[in-house]
Amino acid sequence: MTYLHACQMVSYNRMTEVLDGLFGLKLSEGAIANMLARAAKPFAARADEIAETVRQSPVIASDETSARVCGKTHWQWTFAAATAVYHTIAPTRGKVVPAAFLGQAKPKVWLSDRLAAQCRHADAHQYCLAHLIRDAQYAIDAGDTVFAPAFKRFLQKACAIGRRREALADATIKAYARDLDRELDRLLALKATQTDGRHLQASMFVDARDKLLVFLTRRDVEPTNNVSERALRPSVIFRKVTNGFRSGWGAKAYADLCSIVATGRLNGRSPLTAIRAALAAPA
Repeated sequence: MTYLHACQMVSYNRMTEVLDGLFGLKLSEGAIANMLARAAKPFAARADEIAETVRQSPVIASDETSARVCGKTHWQWTFAAATAVYHTIAPTRGKVVPAAFLGQAKPKVWLSDRLAAQCRHADAHQYCLAHLIRDAQYAIDAGDTVFAPAFKRFLQKACAIGRRREALADATIKAYARDLDRELDRLLALKATQTDGRHLQASMFVDARDKLLVFLTRRDVEPTNNVSERALRPSVIFRKVTNGFRSGWGAKAYADLCSIVATGRLNGRSPLTAIRAALAAPA
């Protein structure tokens, strides 16, 4: 953990005690606050560069989790591409956040769960199959024996093909796609008799028919949104440890720091190396 990470995780008072007790380094709480405030500007500049990289990417994955800012519920969003991950904290979970992030840009494919705010931002949409497997299991636990069990097996089969995709020829992937398409047609024609199974089947038929197998048409699209969930996991822990932020600028600096560290990891950089590069960048 870097010093800047530690400052975000514990109170200023505790940080002064830690630095004095472990290293004999005496810093006032005001000095720590000033250091973070000075770091905010280069962090923001680097985060803006990361945002533009993600914005111009053909495939973007997104997810969000709750955050606390000044005692109020906010949402930490992540937008992930192949070479960069951008974080932002906003007071809403609505579609205005991804719309504002994209501006005039429009990616080829968007990867996310079924939250309405994350839909209709790209030419095509890949639903996270891991989320759908959980939805199918919920319907199974609720008593559906017709659609949900067969649909779960279908999704697991699709994910297994996705995991082997790197070793498969294009012709083989197309053959799998045709087989899965036919199987999906058969599943959607079933007569589900249990409420949760019917609701899941109806939602697939109405809105998800073209959003399940996009990853079989493009090798740069994953069948699950694990990349976004991994990017947000440290922030979930952070929220539980700290109970959030006491200032808006602190939340912004933290999101920028998350962007820098996550993007650094994607490019083989340690958190410390990525942070140092951001701080050393010319104004």
